[in-house]
Amino acid sequence: MAELYVERKRKSPVLWILLALIVLAVVGYLVWANRDKLQNNKTTTTEQTTTTTTGTPTGQ
Repeated sequence: MAELYVERKRKSPVLWILLALIVLAVVGYLVWANRDKLQNNKTTTTEQTTTTTTGTPTGQ
């Protein structure tokens, strides 16, 4: 009886590349869609932390 040599086929990396591109696209979309919210949060926190003092100086 003859022996049959079976060689495993190499899996193509196209599936992994396609999956990585889809994940990058989803992450990019989420960042792009929320960029206004991120910028608004930064401006409101800086506006709240800045204070101005007016009037006569204390300690005199």
